[in-house]
Amino acid sequence: MNNSVKKYVGLVVFGGILLGNNLAVQAAESPMMEEIIVTAQKREGNLQETPISITAFTGDAIEALGFRQSVDITAQTPNFSVGYPNGDTGVPAPFIRGVGLNDFGVLNQGPIASYSDETYISSNAAQIFQLLDVERVEVLRGPQGTLYGRNATGGAVNFVSRKPTQDWEGWARANAGSFGLKSLEGAIGGPLGDQAAFRFSLLKTDSDGWMKNGFTGNDQQGVDELAWRLLLDFNPSDDVNLLFNIHAGKSESDAVQYRHLGVWDATGAMCNNADILAGNCVDILGYSEERPYTTLTGINVPAADDYDEGNYDLEAKNDTDFWGLSVTLNWQLGDYLLTSISSYDDMDDFRPEETDDSPNDLLTGELSVLQESYSQELRLSWEGEGRSWLAGIYYLNDEAEDRTAFDILRVLRFSVIGDDVNCSAPAGNPGGFCPEQFIQKSKSGTNQEITSFAVFFDTTMELTDDLKLSAGLRYTDEEVDHKSFFFFDEPEAGFPAQPGFPSNSSIDFQNVSGRVLLDFSLSDDLLLYGGVTTGFKGGGIQSTSDGTSPYDEEKLISYEAGFKSTLAGGRLRFNGAAFYYDYSDLQVFAFVIVNGVGFSTISNAADASNYGAEFEVQWMPIDGLFVNLGLGLLNTEYEDFIIPTGDFSGNDITMSPEITFNGLVQYDIFLANNSKVTLQTDFNYQDDVSFDALNNPLLSQEAYWLWNARVSWNSADDKWGVSAYGKNLSDKEYMVYAFDLSFFGFNEEMLGTPRSFGIDATYRF
Repeated sequence: MNNSVKKYVGLVVFGGILLGNNLAVQAAESPMMEEIIVTAQKREGNLQETPISITAFTGDAIEALGFRQSVDITAQTPNFSVGYPNGDTGVPAPFIRGVGLNDFGVLNQGPIASYSDETYISSNAAQIFQLLDVERVEVLRGPQGTLYGRNATGGAVNFVSRKPTQDWEGWARANAGSFGLKSLEGAIGGPLGDQAAFRFSLLKTDSDGWMKNGFTGNDQQGVDELAWRLLLDFNPSDDVNLLFNIHAGKSESDAVQYRHLGVWDATGAMCNNADILAGNCVDILGYSEERPYTTLTGINVPAADDYDEGNYDLEAKNDTDFWGLSVTLNWQLGDYLLTSISSYDDMDDFRPEETDDSPNDLLTGELSVLQESYSQELRLSWEGEGRSWLAGIYYLNDEAEDRTAFDILRVLRFSVIGDDVNCSAPAGNPGGFCPEQFIQKSKSGTNQEITSFAVFFDTTMELTDDLKLSAGLRYTDEEVDHKSFFFFDEPEAGFPAQPGFPSNSSIDFQNVSGRVLLDFSLSDDLLLYGGVTTGFKGGGIQSTSDGTSPYDEEKLISYEAGFKSTLAGGRLRFNGAAFYYDYSDLQVFAFVIVNGVGFSTISNAADASNYGAEFEVQWMPIDGLFVNLGLGLLNTEYEDFIIPTGDFSGNDITMSPEITFNGLVQYDIFLANNSKVTLQTDFNYQDDVSFDALNNPLLSQEAYWLWNARVSWNSADDKWGVSAYGKNLSDKEYMVYAFDLSFFGFNEEMLGTPRSFGIDATYRF
């Protein structure tokens, strides 16, 4: 971080402290902000009294910000960023404090654990989901694992649904917006007798899409999604509660369409970066989006040089179905609480892909996974005067069948039909199959099973009236069984011999991790905390061109100190935390080119270090005006990162901007009839970010701002509400991910959504 940035940050932090002190002196008796209750420590507690770096969103805040997907929360969370290797309905790449995994595959579970109603979401393909009738979202930074569930080095994100009650209640919302967006969502719930209640929630979303396909004239990037959830709550006695969660959904959204950036000159050599970015370069077949083009089949294609345009010969639909069931038991046994969480989830995900992003049938893909996961968690907790503890066991079994196919250079098959001398094909080669010239369709697959077992214990005790000690320990045993295969999907060629597959491998990991934390209440309004936590993410096995290759577990030691303060008579909250991460064997995904052929690899960068800080301010300077600000500062580095293609030690970690800044300003105006108009703007800033571990400048995004606004009206009884909103108001053009496919003469660029507008109406009963 340069000196000017350091000075700026110092002024912001110092100014915030002075502002808080001044307000604390000037404030008279004033209404306090609403208390935020979180369950980060597996018991309800005030956010300001919980010694963990947390960003929490209430259901009302999620609604006001217009969040519709699980990953939308990153825009208002310091040091939390996300990339979209497969588009904004595919597999995301989330990073907290520089910890994450940008692997676009579905078998490597990332170091950030997501939970829906305490159930771990094991499938990467299920990490993006619609926010449906949510009560609260909690983002916990830093290693987690001594209190519950799956071990995680990066952090945990808890999504908490609105629960059934004995009162009849519900709501419905209709939404319409740019690009043909239409959605209908709502929930209804109430009693089922004196001892039971239910809540049913539903969300259906459709849109035409914002990307224009100049090759066909159709819109692309459209959405067609359905999700629903049924919660059944039973209280057979005063001491026993059972919650059944049945959920399911389906997506038939458009397959992702990328932008195409040519990188070759007319001779087939790599262009310099300036010419590439100027649009002066082409792919292997001479195509560039920046100029008119005639395909090999004689079709004239217009230039697609606008941000929201492309030329695609393949328009396909995703086909994703999922369903699941969880049962949560809470049984009060005198002074002890026994909690059992049993869950099962099933996903069938098929994603065709126009990988070449062009009007030529150069490269297309099929990404598919069938995944089943079962988990069981048992916890026993006790809380007494000045002390509490929790002990538990956790079991996870995750089985996945990954099926991937790529059709390469089909547009050139006519040139090798009949060539049974130079190509591995039967006489006459009727299908144009020629692996020697990379003209082929291949299929690879993996059957993988992860079995993880853990025991954990955590305790908190008061050393004095103001000083507390928290300590936890976890033992994890994890096994990965990996079976892979490869063949050419060429029926006319009689399926030639398999090149080195199938391959069977297994690997096992054991780890002990834990935490020690002290927190000190300097006053009723100021909490100081600090501690050391260790984290562990199991290794795995990847399929390679000639079999399988294992990679080791990664380990993390986290040093963190923070504060939480309430000032100005309850009108101001100012929280902050600073951290240093010491990594060993950090798992790194990279897409590399060897002898002109690209392949993905996961390796262990021997050492890495991250350090930084977060600051968050929530302020009510006057009645009706609410300001929320967040600042994230981050420095990351691969300290020892050597792979066969070179030494990349010193590179920045992917998806880890040095500065993130977010904010929300909301002002309520009460009308004569006691109805309310709310004016709101929110924004987020992201510094420069690289999308690959090799720090290729073509696979990076410069710093940018995004601005949104909303105007809402709510009736005096809060039953009716109408809102008009705009997103990305400056119509910023930016990338959310990019891939190096230069062995075919181009790069893939996944773009962020352009400016959009909409209106919604809500009725609550």
